[in-house]
Amino acid sequence: MTYRTVKQLADAETPEELFTGQWQNRSSVLDDIKPYLDDRWSEGCTNAWKL
Repeated sequence: MTYRTVKQLADAETPEELFTGQWQNRSSVLDDIKPYLDDRWSEGCTNAWKL
């Protein structure tokens, strides 16, 4: 990853901040579990390995 990518990921306060640019309107394999991921993010779990 580039420094810019790492900084963008580290600086994001909400998951929505990461949904920008060319991928914004595309469907994702995560679409079905986004509400669950949002809940986990709100609980402070920002490490995907702890899902």
